Amino acid sequence: MRRTVAGFRTPAVLWSIVLIVVCLGAAFLQANISGDSTLLVMGCFVVALACASLLHLSLFGGRVSTPVATAVALSLAFAGPQPFDAAGRVPDSTLEVLAAAVIGRALGGLLSWRFLGIRPTPAARIGPFIAITIASVLYRDVPFFSGVSAIDMYGEWGSHRWRSAVAMAVAGVVAGAVMLVASVYLHRGGRSFRSEFAEVARIQSALNAAVISTSIAIALGMSALGVLAIPLMSAPLVLLRFALQQQASVIDTRRQTIAALSQLTDIAGYTPGGHSARVAALARRIGTELHMTDRELDELEDAARLHDIGQVSLAAPIPGGATIDVAPADQRGIADEGARIVRRTEVLDGVADIIAAQVVQFREVQEYGESVPMSARIIKVCNAFEDLTRGDSALRDAAIERLTLGIGYEYDPTVLDLLSKVTTQHHEHRAH
Repeated sequence: MRRTVAGFRTPAVLWSIVLIVVCLGAAFLQANISGDSTLLVMGCFVVALACASLLHLSLFGGRVSTPVATAVALSLAFAGPQPFDAAGRVPDSTLEVLAAAVIGRALGGLLSWRFLGIRPTPAARIGPFIAITIASVLYRDVPFFSGVSAIDMYGEWGSHRWRSAVAMAVAGVVAGAVMLVASVYLHRGGRSFRSEFAEVARIQSALNAAVISTSIAIALGMSALGVLAIPLMSAPLVLLRFALQQQASVIDTRRQTIAALSQLTDIAGYTPGGHSARVAALARRIGTELHMTDRELDELEDAARLHDIGQVSLAAPIPGGATIDVAPADQRGIADEGARIVRRTEVLDGVADIIAAQVVQFREVQEYGESVPMSARIIKVCNAFEDLTRGDSALRDAAIERLTLGIGYEYDPTVLDLLSKVTTQHHEHRAH
């Protein structure tokens, strides 16, 4: 297991230091080399991209992002005149931008696999590359201003540098929007584009804004600082990445705590071993079939793991832990006690609401219009199925037959149909 620094893998910190050292050395050479140092600048960008690609950021739904690398690549698209040659620009063309981006990200992917054991997914590579291409074409090639591109107006806008910043921002926003749409499309997993976009946009848009502003700062800083602008201007984004990664670690720790707490009823003998884990796994499969968002699936799984926690208040365990066989009033008492326990955490109110509603009969939804979360209906069906089978697939058909007797009255017909579907698929998969 790799050593960590403040919860982060040591290579990420070391490669950040390498990036700073390389840029300092390149800045010194750039200041002392007479003539064109274009290759030096391009090489520095490639190294910067490779190092920044190691600064992965884990987002919800298993998404992996590299915001620092994306910012450096965008700054490469926006980079213009350099202090060693005010009449020229580095890189000179969109082709050079894309070549450097491909080489840098490929090297970063190799380093990520070698030092971190991470293989970037195609989705993680495609989105940023599309964004860089669009930003570079818009800023460098499209003649928006009297037949010339924004980068060609860089010298003329010398006394109004904000115009260059606005042009970069527009190109960056368009590129960021395309990257966001690509991310949603590639990760939606059968869910509706609208619901997935609503979930992703809140976090991804803010992160994209930070990436775009950093890339503009690097590009504008290049004219005065040269390659030294890369580590100086990207430092705030690096710190933001560490903060967001720490937040993700906290969420991951919380979910591990929930998983451990869910085993309390098993250990105390209130439920059969593995009951809550099986209910959670089955509920998540059904939620996936319903195209729930990643956030909804996580909340569903947490509630499913803790759905029986209220049993710890019982004076004596229910035989076999099967709540399906106890009176509705007792089921309600267990659910309410479980919801009270979960609410004491003060951060899982949504999970508590699902636990409290899991015992509501479906007929109350139909006849009285009672609002019952879909997650609660799923857990009600999955818990009943697991109470009847206890993880034995040989009892599946008998359990489905019994649950069907309560369809439309006790259980949601849609959920029950999906239960039959996913358990059939799981049984056939294990048979093969």
